[in-house]
Amino acid sequence: MQKTLYSFIIALVLFSCNNDPRLKLPQTGNYGVTFTADSVLSVKQVAEALIIGDDIPVTVSGTVTQYCKGEGCWLTLKNDDGEDLFIDVKDKAFVLPYNIENKTAIAHGVAKRDTVEGKIQLSVVADGILIK
Repeated sequence: MQKTLYSFIIALVLFSCNNDPRLKLPQTGNYGVTFTADSVLSVKQVAEALIIGDDIPVTVSGTVTQYCKGEGCWLTLKNDDGEDLFIDVKDKAFVLPYNIENKTAIAHGVAKRDTVEGKIQLSVVADGILIK
């Protein structure tokens, strides 16, 4: 009886772990709004543009350094000349797949500059992301 109960619990746990919809997402492709990557900026160019202005429509490309392993709602793009650029999924409208670290990502959205605890933070609120 106990063997059957333990087997059932193990099967239930394994099944629930494989039920994560992010596991079924392709590792590359478009997520969110589809966009054209005509005028793609580097992370450095977006950082420089945010020195001058705020709420700038951008399409930015870079290498993924980190990503949200919980809900799949953000990632960061590498900036060789400073801090990484934080990319936030607008209104959590879509999720990103697992295992996208070190892949190239192109994010389309609005670049913002915020001051948090006296420190300037740069980010993009993305309505679409392309993972290559």
